[in-house]
Amino acid sequence: MGSHKKDKCKKSKHKDRKRSKDAGGDACEVTKDRVRAHFLDGNTGPWAKNLAAQDAQTANSAQSEANTDPAEAAAASAKGGTAAIAPTRRGPDYSVSASIDIVADPVLHALSTRRSISKVDPETPNDSDLLEIIRSISSVADHKSLRPWRFLIIRGNDRHRLGDALDEAAGVDRGPGESNTKPLRAELLLALVSSPVKHDKVPEWEQHATAAGAGHLLELALWQAGWGVMWRSGTLTNTEPVRRLHCLDDHELLMGWFYIGAVPERYRQRLTTSTRPLPKPEQFLDTL
Repeated sequence: MGSHKKDKCKKSKHKDRKRSKDAGGDACEVTKDRVRAHFLDGNTGPWAKNLAAQDAQTANSAQSEANTDPAEAAAASAKGGTAAIAPTRRGPDYSVSASIDIVADPVLHALSTRRSISKVDPETPNDSDLLEIIRSISSVADHKSLRPWRFLIIRGNDRHRLGDALDEAAGVDRGPGESNTKPLRAELLLALVSSPVKHDKVPEWEQHATAAGAGHLLELALWQAGWGVMWRSGTLTNTEPVRRLHCLDDHELLMGWFYIGAVPERYRQRLTTSTRPLPKPEQFLDTL
């Protein structure tokens, strides 16, 4: 009996995963356009053909709906014994074509093509470069211009100190000459600290959101400047030994580290032919 229930549970989870995968696997229209372009150049295969088939099916369905007389649809519904129910709300109107081209616009193109690079090469921006990057992201949306965030540069031996703090937090004892190699995955780390200030019109959570926004802009700015970056955190991020190393005040929150370096050539080659779809944007946009 117990085994039968487990089998049913596994089948149910498998169906849920399949539905989720099918729902999120469709590329957005912009990505489809890119894939079509790759396909015409001979750089893609069956996936692009499937997209073309999906487009044809969607177009046929839309044409059928457009040719249906609303009065006939209502009569058919009534004939079937079910009264037509007027919609209680209306979703976004996509009938007008977009005037924005995210492929042609360099900023929007950088936004749509950004990738997290898990393994970067040793070359890094210098501190003067970082200063200019920070200057560019200071336009982050910031209620009352409180600037509740800051970055800490971690290079060289400071990375080993971070590894020691992470080991202390995890209760890990290493042998002579051994060290935590996680902070050594890049030559340069930037720690992001959210540092909210008391303000009667700006709650703390909103200031944390501003700090996170500065972090995301940092990724985008570095990407546009030609650098690879990976934003990492974890369960040990705000443990006492790690907070002590970063000299955090009680009200501050460590939001992780940005591992920064040059983009390896193998990644560059992969990006030039990548057809990985962006998430379908309709899932993020709705009306009240």
